Amino acid sequence: MDESGKKAYRLTANKSKFYRLAKWWYPDICPMRQTSFVKYPRSRDYALDFRSGTYYHHLFLSVCGGKPLLGDQWHTYNEDGEKESSWETVPLKLFQLHEFGMLEEIQICAK
Repeated sequence: MDESGKKAYRLTANKSKFYRLAKWWYPDICPMRQTSFVKYPRSRDYALDFRSGTYYHHLFLSVCGGKPLLGDQWHTYNEDGEKESSWETVPLKLFQLHEFGMLEEIQICAK
């Protein structure tokens, strides 16, 4: 804890933790063994690729400006076989990430 009483956290994830978060958003997600987890190199950015119903999702988890964001790039195919896709981003609260074990408390060096 720093002198102001605030705590600092670092985003951390693995496939199990990210899957639980995705299942909270999409209860009908495919089984975890059918998903694909990505940890982007040299960053604390993560992605999970999965299917939920007739939709294919690419969930992207990152921190931008100190705020955790969950991006969802999804696509499906309409009755004509044409691909329909969209991108949505939602801000996450720290308690949501804490609930899924995706926060790591870090030490702040006093000056």
